[in-house]
Amino acid sequence: MPSEFFFMAMGGLGISLAGFAGLIAALSPESLRGSAVVRWRISHIVVWALHLTFVGFGVVTIFAFTKDAEMTARIASLTAAVLVGGRQWRSTRPGPHWPNEQQRQRMVIRASVITMLILVNAWLGSVAYLHLVMLLLLLAPSLIFVAAIRDVTAPPATE
Repeated sequence: MPSEFFFMAMGGLGISLAGFAGLIAALSPESLRGSAVVRWRISHIVVWALHLTFVGFGVVTIFAFTKDAEMTARIASLTAAVLVGGRQWRSTRPGPHWPNEQQRQRMVIRASVITMLILVNAWLGSVAYLHLVMLLLLLAPSLIFVAAIRDVTAPPATE
């Protein structure tokens, strides 16, 4: 598979990123540890990072069966689109983990656009485009991690 090292590295990054959820749990202030937002962040970083791992390692496995890079890119992209679409549906439902409705609606739109961008490669079958798909899969859990760290390190609000 062309760029096999890239897909294996992305799979490894997924495992590493899933481990960062423990860092969020450890760094979250005691008063916030049981909050819906912190629980949502931890669970979604783990699940979404493992999706990245599954697709990254899956590319190499699919290629071992198909011996066709274009077909591998199509199958991996379709798998990624199904995973992203499914998680988008589950993770953006209204609830206490979304205290801001406008932010939730923006996330629904963003995730829908990302799902459609990934589906394009299910038709194209481009390995280069699959690289972009893998970066998109890395983006979501990375941004959640950044938001969690930003909240943990923010100066306390003065009354």
